Amino acid sequence: MTKKKIFLYSLITISILLLYIAFMVSDNNELSLKKADGELTLKETIVLGLNIAEKWDENARFYKLTSSDENKGGSRGETGKRYDWNLFFIVPGTDKHLLVGISKGEIDLEREIIGPKNEMPIDLDDIQLDSPKLLKIVRNKFDIYKGEEWATGYHFTLDNIDGKPVVTVVGIDKDKLFTKVDIDPKDGKIIGAVHKVPKGGELISISSKTNTPKILKTQMDIKGVSANGDNLVTWGDKKPSSYDLVNQPFIEFSNDNGETWTALNIHKSIEKSWFNSKNELYVATESELVRIKNTDVKMKSLLTLKTQLEKIDYSANDITILSNKNIYTTNDSGENWNKITEPEPVLFLQVSEDGNLIILTHERRILLNNGEKWIKIKLPTNEHELSDLKVIKNDLFLIMGNELWVYNLKNMRLNKLTTTMQISQLVKKGDKLFGISAEGNIYSINKGGGSREHITNRLFSIGDKIIADVETTQRGIFIATRPDFIWEEVK
Repeated sequence: MTKKKIFLYSLITISILLLYIAFMVSDNNELSLKKADGELTLKETIVLGLNIAEKWDENARFYKLTSSDENKGGSRGETGKRYDWNLFFIVPGTDKHLLVGISKGEIDLEREIIGPKNEMPIDLDDIQLDSPKLLKIVRNKFDIYKGEEWATGYHFTLDNIDGKPVVTVVGIDKDKLFTKVDIDPKDGKIIGAVHKVPKGGELISISSKTNTPKILKTQMDIKGVSANGDNLVTWGDKKPSSYDLVNQPFIEFSNDNGETWTALNIHKSIEKSWFNSKNELYVATESELVRIKNTDVKMKSLLTLKTQLEKIDYSANDITILSNKNIYTTNDSGENWNKITEPEPVLFLQVSEDGNLIILTHERRILLNNGEKWIKIKLPTNEHELSDLKVIKNDLFLIMGNELWVYNLKNMRLNKLTTTMQISQLVKKGDKLFGISAEGNIYSINKGGGSREHITNRLFSIGDKIIADVETTQRGIFIATRPDFIWEEVK
């Protein structure tokens, strides 16, 4: 080999080595410069994680990465950087995995776990473009914006899809729909883009005379419906984008059984609404309870909260509200209120006809407050199977496993409701109770002839729709359904 060729090969080898060193050094230098604010790019995160993984096992290989949601502020991905990341490493051919968590430029989690042996490592040479550049390409191609409320900002994942490294940029589109764009980190080529689109969501009326369904509202998130005679109220979101956000909250009133509707001047997310025996309308928003007289559009504020309304229930003149570990109660329709402290984190909150509070805690304990103290209700069954709980008058209805039970608060007796159907969801409307099966069958659950007997009547079958609420009048049934969200290709 001539000296000229040897020199040329040496030069090429040195150049490649210098490029590799430059990549690592520049990444590390940039990393050290950025540690002041703690936000890292995708590649900076991998470099930092590799340092830990190679100390864990010299054969460790990187195979997956994802950013994590947090409330630390910063750019929240708008610069292609995030505070919190999770990385995954594997020792090839084994089930040894390492999870590395990074927060604000520092390692805050290092955990060895057992996983599948066939995870395919990602070659770092295939990650030529970093997250700021990849985000710029995606934003130039699509109208994608920072996520709101949950999964805030832009998020990034890197994984093997069909044997090829793919970065996914996550955000929302102009309609606030959850959106994902896949991009090749080697050349910046867009692989695909999808967003989660709502399908369905209706207010359905079923006449007692014809038993024929009629669609009163469609392509909305109908969260609830209540009635009193021919008066109806319904509420929800006119432009749903997810179950967690409310884009265009609405509440509308009808005095002709749903033929025509009038929008109420409330532009907040509605939690619940109902009529009392005087035909007065109660509306609970995310932070306030108001009352509206049928002949007067003027609203009277009954309770204003400084924190989010989390749960609410009512029975006759009794109303109870949970907010920020405080339970507010009234027994005079909201004129006067008492406040007690939440004894344990609450899953369900109910109030009986006698004004007793009943809660189901996260530990699956049923507690009753009789105005003086909390008493644990002991059930001779497996309470850990308890999935739903509603109180009608003084009967406590419980779904445990695939069975429906009734506990009487006065005589403290528990009875199993004999029925062939399996109820998966209970809907309470004043002193009426409905059961929903997994197949979309709607049943009314009523007191039977004996003091401990209950009967179930099948009212209607709605199929695979997502039922949010049910109401009945002399004229028929009203069913509120929510949309399902499915992935569709971005056009």
